[in-house]
Amino acid sequence: MKTAKNLNWVIAVAGLWELVAPFILSYTKATTPMWDAIIVGIVLIVLGAWAALSNAVGTVKILSWVNAVIGLWLIVAPFILSYTKTTTAMWNDIIVGIIVVVLGVWAALTAKE
Repeated sequence: MKTAKNLNWVIAVAGLWELVAPFILSYTKATTPMWDAIIVGIVLIVLGAWAALSNAVGTVKILSWVNAVIGLWLIVAPFILSYTKTTTAMWNDIIVGIIVVVLGVWAALTAKE
């Protein structure tokens, strides 16, 4: 369970990065990827911290799986929302998405009493 909690803290940090990435990587003028990053970042912070602070194994597993699905969204969002020409945002989302998917699945599979 400790491993799952630690992995979810890393997901929350990835969410924090996603939240500030438009400002650090300078793609705030591209409103679609900016707002997607802000919204997804906030969701990852909340769900990652919630899973990391929870003592209920079921809650940790469910939130970890939800985080993995959100990571999948980050991977496909540039194509669905049509911001592939904003390459900085696209590659940031794909890389963060892959990280979140891996960490979310890992946390879900290692969450045990």
